[in-house]
Amino acid sequence: MSPRHLARAIILQTLFIWDFNNQDSDKIDFYIKYNLQEFAPYLSDTEFIIERIKNTIAFQPEIDKVINEHAIEWPVERLTVLDRNILRLAIFETFNHQEIPAKVALNEAVELAKEYGGSSSQKFVSGVLGAIYDKYFKYHAEKLICFGKKT
Repeated sequence: MSPRHLARAIILQTLFIWDFNNQDSDKIDFYIKYNLQEFAPYLSDTEFIIERIKNTIAFQPEIDKVINEHAIEWPVERLTVLDRNILRLAIFETFNHQEIPAKVALNEAVELAKEYGGSSSQKFVSGVLGAIYDKYFKYHAEKLICFGKKT
């Protein structure tokens, strides 16, 4: 597993715990520290992880609006905790990190859905992110910046 893929898995685990625990942001540093120690004690690029977790949480309402626009039959609150956090991470990363091509961020999300999700997760995540890609990125030379940075 590549270091960045492992980092995204840690991000996903942390967002899952945060969301499962009623989005308790007061404990987010504990969740991050626990996941890093438990699953990737040797990983050196913790800034990558921390920035994405904290900003995905900070922009969660805006990100959820994007999800709701593209998953019309499935509002965010009806999605599995795993699927909605895979989508949140992918959307944050796609809209806010020029250094990562949109297709790379979206493909990483689909891989996470395949690895950790249920039988329909990969197809669902791929469909939602494909619609977002078509609307915002397919015909644009540069990515659109949708959310500012809060950290």
